[in-house]
Amino acid sequence: GVDVARGGADKTVLALLYGRWLAPMLKYPGSSTPDGPAVAALAMPYAHATLGLFVDVIGVGGSVYDCLKGVVRVAGVNFAEGLPSERDKTGRMRFRNVRAAAYWRLREALDPANGDGLALPPDPELVADLCAPRWSLTAGGILIESKDDIHERIGRSPDCGDALALAYYGIRQRKNSAIGAFTR
Repeated sequence: GVDVARGGADKTVLALLYGRWLAPMLKYPGSSTPDGPAVAALAMPYAHATLGLFVDVIGVGGSVYDCLKGVVRVAGVNFAEGLPSERDKTGRMRFRNVRAAAYWRLREALDPANGDGLALPPDPELVADLCAPRWSLTAGGILIESKDDIHERIGRSPDCGDALALAYYGIRQRKNSAIGAFTR
């Protein structure tokens, strides 16, 4: 999963998920990733043939996706896209958008009693990012607090959490053929 920053205080973060094991997060200050080609160059070595990369294509991530498509296996993930039919593990609650589904699926996977047994690295920033988002149940389904609201509340962007949510959701949806074909 690739959460993209372009300059500033945010970080570009790569979450490398191998089955149920998450490698230590690769974090780059925004100043070292000023544009799409710079992020694409950092991510390219990790686009393994069988897994590929899942890139947040909203905003600056679109440039990264454009740089990678045709070169490596990459799928664009639009967190704002609606999900009219996908439901939670119980089958009772819908998701307002892909971002809500990604974070909720990760929440389900990390459930100690009924989860997927994900192994996360010891990373206080990642733990904080995963604990930070608040959710609500709306008429349109589960809604996760916006990244801007989280940033305002905790004083930084939840870049590590977003990168892991992209990776886990992308791999999960790819197995279910719900994310479009990889470009190459």
